[in-house]
Amino acid sequence: MSTASPPDAFRLGRLRLVRLPPSRLHLVAGSRKPHTVPVELAAAVTDDYGVDLDFDQLHIKIDLLEAGTLEPPSGITLSLDGSLPTTSRAPSTSATFAFQPARGPFHTLKLALTFAPSSSNHPVRPLCFRLSVSPDPSLSPPPNEPAASAATAAIRSIIGEPTQIPNETWDGQSYVFLGVTSGQVAVELGKGGKGPQDKVQSALRFIHLPPPAADDSTSDPSPTSTPFTILERPGLNNSTGQRLWDCALGLTAFLSLHPSALDASTPLANLPRPDNDVPRPSKKPRLDPVERSTKRRRVRVVELGAGCALASLAAASVLRTMDGVDASVLATDIEATVDTTLRENLELNARQRRRRREGEGAVEVRAGVLDWGELAPAQIDEVVDDAESVTLVGTDILYNPSSHNLLLSTLLSVLRRPPSSSSSPRDDASTPRHRRALIAYKRRTDGDDAFFSLAREAGLDVRHVWAWGEVGVWAFA
Repeated sequence: MSTASPPDAFRLGRLRLVRLPPSRLHLVAGSRKPHTVPVELAAAVTDDYGVDLDFDQLHIKIDLLEAGTLEPPSGITLSLDGSLPTTSRAPSTSATFAFQPARGPFHTLKLALTFAPSSSNHPVRPLCFRLSVSPDPSLSPPPNEPAASAATAAIRSIIGEPTQIPNETWDGQSYVFLGVTSGQVAVELGKGGKGPQDKVQSALRFIHLPPPAADDSTSDPSPTSTPFTILERPGLNNSTGQRLWDCALGLTAFLSLHPSALDASTPLANLPRPDNDVPRPSKKPRLDPVERSTKRRRVRVVELGAGCALASLAAASVLRTMDGVDASVLATDIEATVDTTLRENLELNARQRRRRREGEGAVEVRAGVLDWGELAPAQIDEVVDDAESVTLVGTDILYNPSSHNLLLSTLLSVLRRPPSSSSSPRDDASTPRHRRALIAYKRRTDGDDAFFSLAREAGLDVRHVWAWGEVGVWAFA
Protein backbone atom coordinates (compact mmCIF):
# COMPACT_ATOMS: atom_id res chain seq x y z
CA MET A 1 0.00 0.00 0.00
CA SER A 2 1.13 3.54 -0.69
CA THR A 3 2.39 5.74 2.13
CA ALA A 4 2.29 9.03 0.25
CA SER A 5 0.41 11.79 2.05
CA PRO A 6 -2.57 13.05 0.03
CA PRO A 7 -1.89 16.42 -1.66
CA ASP A 8 -4.87 18.06 0.07
CA ALA A 9 -3.52 17.43 3.58
CA PHE A 10 -3.12 20.38 5.93
CA ARG A 11 -1.79 20.91 9.43
CA LEU A 12 -4.01 20.85 12.49
CA GLY A 13 -4.04 23.93 14.71
CA ARG A 14 -5.73 24.53 18.04
CA LEU A 15 -7.92 27.29 19.39
CA ARG A 16 -7.09 27.48 23.08
CA LEU A 17 -8.63 29.08 26.13
CA VAL A 18 -5.43 30.07 27.91
CA ARG A 19 -7.49 31.84 30.56
CA LEU A 20 -10.51 29.74 31.46
CA PRO A 21 -13.73 31.16 32.94
CA PRO A 22 -14.53 31.26 36.65
CA SER A 23 -16.02 28.06 37.97
CA ARG A 24 -19.02 29.96 39.41
CA LEU A 25 -21.05 33.06 38.55
CA HIS A 26 -23.12 34.72 41.28
CA LEU A 27 -26.53 36.36 40.77
CA VAL A 28 -28.65 38.32 43.23
CA ALA A 29 -31.63 36.16 44.15
CA GLY A 30 -35.06 37.72 43.60
CA SER A 31 -33.84 40.73 41.62
CA ARG A 32 -36.40 42.40 39.37
CA LYS A 33 -33.77 43.94 37.14
CA PRO A 34 -31.46 42.38 34.54
CA HIS A 35 -28.17 41.34 36.13
CA THR A 36 -24.91 41.79 34.19
CA VAL A 37 -21.86 39.72 35.13
CA PRO A 38 -18.42 40.47 33.65
CA VAL A 39 -16.33 37.50 32.54
CA GLU A 40 -12.76 37.72 31.27
CA LEU A 41 -11.21 34.98 29.13
CA ALA A 42 -8.08 34.77 26.99
CA ALA A 43 -7.72 33.01 23.65
CA ALA A 44 -4.66 31.78 21.77
CA VAL A 45 -4.06 30.02 18.44
CA THR A 46 -1.31 27.39 18.41
CA ASP A 47 -0.20 24.10 16.95
CA ASP A 48 -0.79 20.89 18.91
CA TYR A 49 2.41 21.42 20.90
CA GLY A 50 1.23 24.85 22.05
CA VAL A 51 3.56 26.92 19.82
CA ASP A 52 1.94 30.20 18.77
CA LEU A 53 1.22 30.53 15.05
CA ASP A 54 1.79 33.66 12.96
CA PHE A 55 -0.73 34.67 10.29
CA ASP A 56 -2.65 37.76 9.21
CA GLN A 57 -5.89 37.15 11.06
CA LEU A 58 -8.47 34.54 11.96
CA HIS A 59 -12.14 35.19 12.66
CA ILE A 60 -13.15 33.37 15.84
CA LYS A 61 -16.66 32.98 17.20
CA ILE A 62 -17.37 32.71 20.91
CA ASP A 63 -20.63 31.06 21.96
CA LEU A 64 -22.30 30.91 25.35
CA LEU A 65 -23.98 27.51 25.70
CA GLU A 66 -25.75 25.33 28.20
CA ALA A 67 -23.11 22.83 29.30
CA GLY A 68 -25.50 19.87 29.29
CA THR A 69 -27.05 20.40 25.85
CA LEU A 70 -24.53 22.64 24.04
CA GLU A 71 -27.51 24.75 22.99
CA PRO A 72 -27.87 28.54 23.51
CA PRO A 73 -29.41 29.32 26.92
CA SER A 74 -32.63 31.26 27.19
CA GLY A 75 -32.84 34.49 29.15
CA ILE A 76 -29.12 35.30 28.86
CA THR A 77 -27.27 37.48 26.34
CA LEU A 78 -23.56 37.89 25.66
CA SER A 79 -21.64 40.95 24.53
CA LEU A 80 -17.92 41.22 23.76
CA ASP A 81 -15.76 44.35 23.77
CA GLY A 82 -14.22 44.83 20.35
CA SER A 83 -16.39 42.28 18.55
CA LEU A 84 -16.82 42.45 14.80
CA PRO A 85 -19.93 44.27 13.60
CA THR A 86 -23.01 42.24 12.76
CA THR A 87 -26.09 43.02 10.70
CA SER A 88 -28.40 41.75 13.44
CA ARG A 89 -29.42 43.98 16.33
CA ALA A 90 -31.19 41.21 18.22
CA PRO A 91 -29.69 40.08 21.55
CA SER A 92 -27.37 37.16 21.06
CA THR A 93 -25.44 34.50 22.93
CA SER A 94 -22.47 34.73 20.54
CA ALA A 95 -19.99 37.22 19.16
CA THR A 96 -17.14 37.17 16.63
CA PHE A 97 -13.70 38.76 16.93
CA ALA A 98 -10.60 38.98 14.76
CA PHE A 99 -7.57 37.21 16.21
CA GLN A 100 -4.44 38.99 14.96
CA PRO A 101 -1.11 37.58 16.19
CA ALA A 102 0.54 40.96 15.52
CA ARG A 103 -1.39 42.22 18.57
CA GLY A 104 0.15 39.55 20.80
CA PRO A 105 0.17 35.77 21.30
CA PHE A 106 -3.12 35.81 23.20
CA HIS A 107 -6.19 38.04 23.11
CA THR A 108 -8.09 39.02 26.24
CA LEU A 109 -11.86 38.66 25.79
CA LYS A 110 -13.90 40.97 27.99
CA LEU A 111 -17.43 39.59 28.06
CA ALA A 112 -20.62 40.78 29.69
CA LEU A 113 -23.36 38.24 30.40
CA THR A 114 -26.76 39.80 31.02
CA PHE A 115 -29.31 37.64 32.82
CA ALA A 116 -33.03 38.39 32.50
CA PRO A 117 -34.85 39.07 35.81
CA SER A 118 -36.46 35.61 35.68
CA SER A 119 -32.98 34.06 35.93
CA SER A 120 -32.63 35.33 39.48
CA ASN A 121 -35.79 33.51 40.55
CA HIS A 122 -35.12 30.07 39.10
CA PRO A 123 -32.05 27.84 38.96
CA VAL A 124 -29.87 28.47 35.92
CA ARG A 125 -28.32 25.45 34.25
CA PRO A 126 -24.52 25.28 34.10
CA LEU A 127 -22.95 27.17 31.21
CA CYS A 128 -19.85 26.88 29.06
CA PHE A 129 -17.99 28.90 26.45
CA ARG A 130 -17.00 27.63 23.01
CA LEU A 131 -14.44 29.00 20.55
CA SER A 132 -14.69 28.02 16.88
CA VAL A 133 -13.49 29.39 13.57
CA SER A 134 -16.01 31.69 11.92
CA PRO A 135 -16.03 32.00 8.12
CA ASP A 136 -14.05 35.00 6.98
CA PRO A 137 -15.90 36.71 4.09
CA SER A 138 -12.55 37.75 2.59
CA LEU A 139 -11.57 34.09 2.12
CA SER A 140 -13.01 31.72 -0.45
CA PRO A 141 -12.14 28.15 -1.46
CA PRO A 142 -10.01 27.72 -4.59
CA PRO A 143 -12.08 27.50 -7.79
CA ASN A 144 -12.70 24.00 -9.16
CA GLU A 145 -11.32 22.45 -5.99
CA PRO A 146 -11.20 18.64 -6.42
CA ALA A 147 -13.02 16.31 -4.06
CA ALA A 148 -11.16 15.65 -0.83
CA SER A 149 -9.11 12.49 -0.53
CA ALA A 150 -10.58 9.79 1.70
CA ALA A 151 -7.97 10.47 4.38
CA THR A 152 -8.59 14.22 4.42
CA ALA A 153 -12.36 13.69 4.44
CA ALA A 154 -11.95 11.41 7.45
CA ILE A 155 -9.80 13.97 9.30
CA ARG A 156 -12.31 16.73 8.59
CA SER A 157 -15.15 14.54 9.82
CA ILE A 158 -13.24 13.64 12.99
CA ILE A 159 -12.55 17.24 13.97
CA GLY A 160 -16.04 18.39 12.92
CA GLU A 161 -14.77 20.86 10.30
CA PRO A 162 -16.04 19.64 6.91
CA THR A 163 -15.86 23.04 5.19
CA GLN A 164 -13.37 25.22 7.12
CA ILE A 165 -11.06 26.94 4.62
CA PRO A 166 -7.39 26.39 5.53
CA ASN A 167 -5.63 29.50 6.87
CA GLU A 168 -2.10 30.13 5.63
CA THR A 169 0.58 31.06 8.15
CA TRP A 170 3.47 33.37 7.40
CA ASP A 171 5.80 30.42 6.87
CA GLY A 172 3.59 29.10 4.05
CA GLN A 173 1.83 26.30 5.94
CA SER A 174 -1.92 25.70 5.75
CA TYR A 175 -3.86 25.05 8.96
CA VAL A 176 -7.37 23.97 9.86
CA PHE A 177 -8.24 24.66 13.51
CA LEU A 178 -9.95 22.55 16.15
CA GLY A 179 -12.44 24.42 18.30
CA VAL A 180 -12.43 24.26 22.09
CA THR A 181 -15.12 24.40 24.79
CA SER A 182 -14.60 25.29 28.44
CA GLY A 183 -15.62 23.05 31.29
CA GLN A 184 -18.90 23.94 32.94
CA VAL A 185 -19.56 27.15 34.86
CA ALA A 186 -22.10 26.98 37.68
CA VAL A 187 -24.57 29.84 38.17
CA GLU A 188 -25.50 30.39 41.82
CA LEU A 189 -28.24 32.52 43.33
CA GLY A 190 -27.42 34.50 46.45
CA LYS A 191 -26.48 37.99 47.50
CA GLY A 192 -24.46 38.64 44.36
CA GLY A 193 -20.94 39.97 44.40
CA LYS A 194 -17.89 38.39 42.90
CA GLY A 195 -17.59 35.45 45.27
CA PRO A 196 -14.76 32.91 44.91
CA GLN A 197 -12.76 33.29 41.69
CA ASP A 198 -11.62 29.70 41.18
CA LYS A 199 -11.14 28.96 37.49
CA VAL A 200 -12.55 26.09 35.48
CA GLN A 201 -9.75 23.53 35.19
CA SER A 202 -10.75 21.64 32.06
CA ALA A 203 -11.28 22.21 28.35
CA LEU A 204 -13.20 19.95 25.97
CA ARG A 205 -12.72 18.98 22.34
CA PHE A 206 -15.46 17.18 20.44
CA ILE A 207 -14.44 14.35 18.10
CA HIS A 208 -16.72 12.67 15.56
CA LEU A 209 -15.62 9.19 14.48
CA PRO A 210 -16.90 8.31 11.01
CA PRO A 211 -18.44 4.85 10.67
CA PRO A 212 -15.68 2.38 9.77
CA ALA A 213 -15.36 2.10 6.01
CA ALA A 214 -15.59 -1.40 4.57
CA ASP A 215 -12.16 -2.27 3.24
CA ASP A 216 -13.65 -2.90 -0.19
CA SER A 217 -15.61 0.36 -0.24
CA THR A 218 -14.84 3.14 -2.71
CA SER A 219 -16.96 5.75 -0.97
CA ASP A 220 -15.82 8.49 1.37
CA PRO A 221 -16.64 8.17 5.08
CA SER A 222 -20.29 8.74 5.93
CA PRO A 223 -21.24 12.05 7.55
CA THR A 224 -22.94 10.14 10.38
CA SER A 225 -20.51 9.55 13.21
CA THR A 226 -19.91 8.45 16.77
CA PRO A 227 -19.26 11.47 19.02
CA PHE A 228 -16.54 11.53 21.66
CA THR A 229 -15.70 14.21 24.18
CA ILE A 230 -12.01 14.59 24.95
CA LEU A 231 -11.26 16.37 28.20
CA GLU A 232 -7.96 18.22 28.46
CA ARG A 233 -6.43 19.59 31.64
CA PRO A 234 -3.95 22.12 30.26
CA GLY A 235 -2.66 23.27 33.65
CA LEU A 236 -2.22 19.87 35.32
CA ASN A 237 1.44 18.90 35.85
CA ASN A 238 2.25 20.34 32.40
CA SER A 239 2.07 16.68 31.35
CA THR A 240 1.96 15.54 27.74
CA GLY A 241 -0.82 13.16 28.73
CA GLN A 242 -3.23 16.00 29.51
CA ARG A 243 -3.89 17.18 25.95
CA LEU A 244 -4.99 15.88 22.55
CA TRP A 245 -2.17 15.41 20.01
CA ASP A 246 -2.21 15.21 16.21
CA CYS A 247 -1.15 11.57 16.07
CA ALA A 248 -4.23 10.51 18.05
CA LEU A 249 -6.38 12.18 15.39
CA GLY A 250 -4.32 10.59 12.61
CA LEU A 251 -4.59 7.08 14.03
CA THR A 252 -8.34 7.59 14.56
CA ALA A 253 -8.69 8.48 10.87
CA PHE A 254 -6.59 5.45 9.88
CA LEU A 255 -8.78 3.12 11.94
CA SER A 256 -11.98 4.56 10.49
CA LEU A 257 -10.65 3.90 6.99
CA HIS A 258 -9.01 0.53 7.77
CA PRO A 259 -10.90 -1.10 10.66
CA SER A 260 -9.47 -4.56 10.01
CA ALA A 261 -6.03 -3.26 10.99
CA LEU A 262 -7.10 -3.74 14.62
CA ASP A 263 -7.32 -7.50 14.05
CA ALA A 264 -3.73 -8.68 13.98
CA SER A 265 -4.82 -11.84 12.13
CA THR A 266 -5.63 -9.70 9.07
CA PRO A 267 -2.50 -9.12 6.96
CA LEU A 268 -1.83 -5.43 6.47
CA ALA A 269 -1.00 -6.13 2.84
CA ASN A 270 -4.74 -6.64 2.36
CA LEU A 271 -5.55 -3.06 3.31
CA PRO A 272 -6.58 -0.88 0.38
CA ARG A 273 -4.36 1.97 -0.67
CA PRO A 274 -5.13 5.20 1.19
CA ASP A 275 -4.62 7.48 -1.83
CA ASN A 276 -7.84 8.96 -3.15
CA ASP A 277 -6.50 8.88 -6.71
CA VAL A 278 -5.60 5.16 -6.66
CA PRO A 279 -8.41 2.67 -7.33
CA ARG A 280 -9.29 0.37 -4.46
CA PRO A 281 -9.81 -3.35 -4.97
CA SER A 282 -13.20 -4.16 -6.45
CA LYS A 283 -13.48 -7.26 -4.27
CA LYS A 284 -12.75 -7.85 -0.63
CA PRO A 285 -9.23 -9.23 -0.28
CA ARG A 286 -8.87 -12.93 0.34
CA LEU A 287 -8.26 -13.51 4.02
CA ASP A 288 -6.42 -16.34 5.72
CA PRO A 289 -8.32 -19.23 7.39
CA VAL A 290 -8.56 -17.38 10.70
CA GLU A 291 -10.72 -14.66 9.11
CA ARG A 292 -12.88 -17.15 7.18
CA SER A 293 -13.52 -19.30 10.23
CA THR A 294 -16.99 -19.18 11.78
CA LYS A 295 -15.45 -19.37 15.26
CA ARG A 296 -15.51 -16.10 17.16
CA ARG A 297 -12.06 -14.62 17.64
CA ARG A 298 -10.82 -12.94 20.80
CA VAL A 299 -9.37 -9.59 19.76
CA ARG A 300 -7.46 -7.46 22.24
CA VAL A 301 -6.28 -3.86 21.73
CA VAL A 302 -3.88 -2.26 24.23
CA GLU A 303 -2.93 1.40 24.02
CA LEU A 304 0.49 2.45 25.33
CA GLY A 305 0.90 5.98 26.68
CA ALA A 306 -2.82 6.55 26.16
CA GLY A 307 -3.06 10.07 27.64
CA CYS A 308 -6.56 11.32 26.79
CA ALA A 309 -7.37 7.83 25.42
CA LEU A 310 -8.84 8.90 22.06
CA ALA A 311 -7.19 5.98 20.25
CA SER A 312 -8.64 3.51 22.78
CA LEU A 313 -12.12 5.02 22.50
CA ALA A 314 -11.92 4.96 18.70
CA ALA A 315 -10.67 1.36 18.71
CA ALA A 316 -13.56 0.27 20.94
CA SER A 317 -16.05 1.94 18.61
CA VAL A 318 -14.49 0.31 15.55
CA LEU A 319 -14.32 -3.13 17.17
CA ARG A 320 -18.02 -2.92 18.03
CA THR A 321 -18.81 -2.99 14.30
CA MET A 322 -16.63 -6.02 13.47
CA ASP A 323 -18.34 -9.37 12.97
CA GLY A 324 -17.17 -12.56 14.62
CA VAL A 325 -15.02 -11.04 17.36
CA ASP A 326 -15.11 -10.84 21.13
CA ALA A 327 -13.18 -7.64 21.74
CA SER A 328 -11.61 -5.85 24.69
CA VAL A 329 -9.57 -2.65 24.99
CA LEU A 330 -7.04 -1.68 27.67
CA ALA A 331 -5.80 1.93 27.86
CA THR A 332 -2.50 2.22 29.75
CA ASP A 333 -0.21 5.00 30.92
CA ILE A 334 1.78 6.05 33.96
CA GLU A 335 -0.14 6.22 37.23
CA ALA A 336 -0.42 10.03 37.36
CA THR A 337 -2.12 10.15 33.95
CA VAL A 338 -4.31 7.08 34.53
CA ASP A 339 -5.65 8.59 37.77
CA THR A 340 -6.52 11.91 36.10
CA THR A 341 -7.17 12.59 32.43
CA LEU A 342 -7.22 9.02 31.14
CA ARG A 343 -9.79 7.70 33.61
CA GLU A 344 -11.81 10.93 33.41
CA ASN A 345 -12.13 10.57 29.65
CA LEU A 346 -13.17 6.93 29.82
CA GLU A 347 -15.80 7.64 32.48
CA LEU A 348 -17.06 10.77 30.72
CA ASN A 349 -17.61 8.97 27.42
CA ALA A 350 -19.14 5.93 29.14
CA ARG A 351 -21.72 8.23 30.76
CA GLN A 352 -22.49 9.82 27.42
CA ARG A 353 -22.96 6.42 25.77
CA ARG A 354 -25.40 5.44 28.50
CA ARG A 355 -27.35 8.69 27.97
CA ARG A 356 -27.52 7.89 24.24
CA ARG A 357 -28.53 4.33 25.17
CA GLU A 358 -25.63 2.85 23.26
CA GLY A 359 -24.61 0.40 25.97
CA GLU A 360 -25.73 -2.74 24.16
CA GLY A 361 -22.89 -4.33 22.25
CA ALA A 362 -20.40 -1.70 23.40
CA VAL A 363 -16.78 -2.70 23.86
CA GLU A 364 -15.65 -1.62 27.31
CA VAL A 365 -12.39 0.29 27.65
CA ARG A 366 -10.51 -0.42 30.88
CA ALA A 367 -7.73 1.71 32.32
CA GLY A 368 -4.50 0.28 33.68
CA VAL A 369 -1.06 1.44 34.81
CA LEU A 370 1.77 0.08 32.66
CA ASP A 371 5.32 1.30 33.04
CA TRP A 372 7.47 0.57 29.99
CA GLY A 373 10.29 -1.94 30.06
CA GLU A 374 10.62 -5.70 29.97
CA LEU A 375 7.34 -7.06 31.29
CA ALA A 376 7.03 -9.84 33.83
CA PRO A 377 5.04 -12.93 32.77
CA ALA A 378 2.07 -11.86 34.91
CA GLN A 379 2.08 -8.42 33.29
CA ILE A 380 2.18 -9.97 29.83
CA ASP A 381 -0.75 -12.24 30.67
CA GLU A 382 -2.74 -9.21 31.84
CA VAL A 383 -1.95 -7.30 28.66
CA VAL A 384 -2.62 -10.20 26.28
CA ASP A 385 -5.63 -11.61 28.17
CA ASP A 386 -5.46 -14.94 26.26
CA ALA A 387 -6.60 -13.29 23.02
CA GLU A 388 -5.80 -14.85 19.65
CA SER A 389 -5.25 -11.35 18.21
CA VAL A 390 -3.41 -8.64 20.14
CA THR A 391 -2.73 -5.20 18.69
CA LEU A 392 -0.71 -2.63 20.60
CA VAL A 393 -1.41 0.96 19.57
CA GLY A 394 0.40 4.16 20.42
CA THR A 395 0.19 7.79 19.34
CA ASP A 396 2.94 10.38 19.74
CA ILE A 397 4.97 8.10 22.00
CA LEU A 398 8.35 8.41 20.24
CA TYR A 399 9.06 12.07 21.05
CA ASN A 400 11.55 11.24 23.83
CA PRO A 401 14.52 9.22 22.52
CA SER A 402 15.61 8.41 26.08
CA SER A 403 12.51 6.22 26.46
CA HIS A 404 13.01 4.27 23.22
CA ASN A 405 14.75 1.28 24.80
CA LEU A 406 12.02 0.93 27.43
CA LEU A 407 9.27 1.13 24.80
CA LEU A 408 11.05 -1.41 22.61
CA SER A 409 11.34 -3.80 25.55
CA THR A 410 7.59 -3.50 26.07
CA LEU A 411 6.88 -4.24 22.41
CA LEU A 412 9.21 -7.24 22.41
CA SER A 413 7.65 -8.58 25.62
CA VAL A 414 4.27 -8.78 23.89
CA LEU A 415 5.09 -9.31 20.22
CA ARG A 416 7.62 -12.05 20.98
CA ARG A 417 5.61 -13.61 23.81
CA PRO A 418 5.71 -17.43 23.77
CA PRO A 419 2.44 -19.42 23.97
CA SER A 420 0.70 -18.86 27.29
CA SER A 421 1.38 -21.26 30.11
CA SER A 422 -1.95 -20.25 31.58
CA SER A 423 -4.38 -22.98 32.47
CA SER A 424 -7.29 -20.85 31.28
CA PRO A 425 -10.01 -22.98 29.70
CA ARG A 426 -10.07 -20.51 26.82
CA ASP A 427 -6.45 -21.22 25.96
CA ASP A 428 -6.11 -23.60 23.03
CA ALA A 429 -2.60 -24.45 21.89
CA SER A 430 -3.93 -25.23 18.40
CA THR A 431 -5.34 -21.71 17.97
CA PRO A 432 -3.05 -19.39 15.96
CA ARG A 433 -1.77 -16.35 17.83
CA HIS A 434 -1.29 -13.02 16.10
CA ARG A 435 0.51 -9.95 17.42
CA ARG A 436 1.37 -6.54 16.03
CA ALA A 437 1.76 -2.91 17.02
CA LEU A 438 0.53 0.23 15.24
CA ILE A 439 2.25 3.48 16.18
CA ALA A 440 1.24 6.89 14.83
CA TYR A 441 4.31 9.11 14.57
CA LYS A 442 4.96 12.80 13.90
CA ARG A 443 8.49 14.16 14.03
CA ARG A 444 8.94 16.09 17.27
CA THR A 445 12.61 16.11 18.25
CA ASP A 446 15.98 15.33 16.71
CA GLY A 447 16.58 11.61 16.86
CA ASP A 448 13.03 10.52 17.62
CA ASP A 449 12.90 8.62 14.31
CA ALA A 450 15.83 6.44 15.43
CA PHE A 451 13.28 4.13 17.04
CA PHE A 452 12.48 2.51 13.71
CA SER A 453 16.09 1.41 13.16
CA LEU A 454 16.31 0.29 16.78
CA ALA A 455 13.23 -1.90 16.32
CA ARG A 456 14.58 -3.42 13.09
CA GLU A 457 17.90 -4.21 14.77
CA ALA A 458 15.93 -6.04 17.48
CA GLY A 459 14.40 -8.29 14.81
CA LEU A 460 11.00 -6.65 14.35
CA ASP A 461 9.45 -6.22 10.93
CA VAL A 462 8.86 -2.45 10.63
CA ARG A 463 6.66 -1.00 7.90
CA HIS A 464 5.29 2.45 7.09
CA VAL A 465 1.65 1.74 6.21
CA TRP A 466 -0.19 5.10 6.05
CA ALA A 467 0.42 8.83 5.95
CA TRP A 468 -1.58 12.03 6.18
CA GLY A 469 0.21 15.35 6.37
CA GLU A 470 2.83 15.17 9.12
CA VAL A 471 1.38 11.99 10.65
CA GLY A 472 2.39 8.48 9.62
CA VAL A 473 1.26 5.09 10.90
CA TRP A 474 3.92 2.39 11.31
CA ALA A 475 3.39 -1.31 11.86
CA PHE A 476 5.66 -3.54 13.96
CA ALA A 477 5.49 -7.34 14.05
